[in-house]
Amino acid sequence: MKLRGEVAVVTGGARGIGLAIARALGDQGARVAIAARSSDEVAAAGEELSRGGLEVLARPADVTREAEVRALIDDVLRAWGRVDVLVNNAGATGAIGRLDECDVDAWKSAVEVNLYGTMHGCRAVLPHMRSRRRGTIVNLAGGGVGGAGIAVRMSGYVASKAAVVQLTEALAREVAADGVRVNAVAPGAVVTAMTAGIVAAGADAAGKELYERTVEQRRSGGEPPELAARAVVWLASAESAPLTGKMLSAKWDDTAAMDVADAARSSLYTLRRIDRVMFAEVSRSSQKPEARKP
Repeated sequence: MKLRGEVAVVTGGARGIGLAIARALGDQGARVAIAARSSDEVAAAGEELSRGGLEVLARPADVTREAEVRALIDDVLRAWGRVDVLVNNAGATGAIGRLDECDVDAWKSAVEVNLYGTMHGCRAVLPHMRSRRRGTIVNLAGGGVGGAGIAVRMSGYVASKAAVVQLTEALAREVAADGVRVNAVAPGAVVTAMTAGIVAAGADAAGKELYERTVEQRRSGGEPPELAARAVVWLASAESAPLTGKMLSAKWDDTAAMDVADAARSSLYTLRRIDRVMFAEVSRSSQKPEARKP
């Protein structure tokens, strides 16, 4: 088992991607603490994981409230004495609609949950990880962050998720000397409560393109959440060391075939996704981009 004896915390762990991540971490030997805003949902999820033979701690916590996140980490430390892995998975769609027409408070809620919630989790666990000089943080980026696949009329969501990736890169550099690794996973088009919200909003608010794409995604089943869970387990394990400050696509990045040392040096697995087609790596000696022929 890749994570035998380790302790992992998963926010938004009561359903969907978060529950799949918690189960995958537990299946690899970790003791898992899950948190979600709904006390009923998180308790039911904890019972489900326990019935599967996992050692679980289930706690209600709202990631937008720093005190509740700190209390969650304190509970885990009291129960198990350590936190080796933090997965900041809790997320919210926020406003769906044109920027100049949508509800501003709903737009801000995406930032509060996705970005502030991730920041609160990192702040709560970093003093402990630094003191032990080891730890892994995995943040959840959004499906379709950047590029042609970006979700229109969900600007609060995509902006907050892009910010999560930049936070990941910045924090990875900040804590590298402390033995803490920070990476992100883009889970892909997974069918979740968020996609149900897009369908419920309708084509007028979501826009014809996003609405029809989401309806088809839900009809076909979308990407399995286990893909994201597998990527998180890999990033939480020693197999991915020394990778830090990177964003992996759960669907497209083959970790089994990845040269980790090469990936650690490359800009490919970042928000910029330097691909040597539209962009090229910059030579440290010349500081000039490599020439590319059309």
